[in-house]
Amino acid sequence: MVRVSVLGGSKGCSRAMVLQGIEQHQFKLLVRNPDTMDYTQEQKAKLNIVKGDALDPIAVKEAIINTDVLIFSIGSAFNFKNLSMVNPGLCHDAMKVVLDVVDELDETERPQRIVVISTTGLDDMSEVPYLFRPLYRLLHAPHQDKKALEALVQNENKHVADWIIVRPSLLTDGKLVGKYKADVGISGYTVSREDVGHFLLHQCIEPTTWIQKKVVVTY
Repeated sequence: MVRVSVLGGSKGCSRAMVLQGIEQHQFKLLVRNPDTMDYTQEQKAKLNIVKGDALDPIAVKEAIINTDVLIFSIGSAFNFKNLSMVNPGLCHDAMKVVLDVVDELDETERPQRIVVISTTGLDDMSEVPYLFRPLYRLLHAPHQDKKALEALVQNENKHVADWIIVRPSLLTDGKLVGKYKADVGISGYTVSREDVGHFLLHQCIEPTTWIQKKVVVTY
């Protein structure tokens, strides 16, 4: 049973991962407001929940200490009216806190793997189908934040050599299918949060296939 810390696990892809693997691994979630988590009381009882903010080093330390794998799926909401992030720079700033905390922990305390949920279309548009490229160009601010996040994991991460960057296509609220494509540099239109959760659970926590790679997950 792997000890997995999750930052950003109250919703989205990482929530899907947690609920799919809740009987399989030990999950510790850093959550700002546990009362509003989209989990049942029965599900919450099976989790280790740390109340706190991802920008608070004390809370982050409590969340990641003595765990094996860190899943980082934090992201800012996006305001399409003025094409701006609600919390500019959140991904970069939160990962900077994480890496600073990791630096302070000794080898037996720190996670041995970091898995980051990013997005397609950061290096160029080869991962994005032609019809979707205008939409992705509107998302310049969050994509720059994700790009800065990836750069931190690759270049400023001194102690965790086992890192994986997961780049899902446009996320949907579709059902779990369990069938999707995963590879470096591929292109696709959409993928459900449930299936990204499935990928995280089955291909990122224990397998070594995608270590130090930016893997696209799509249909």
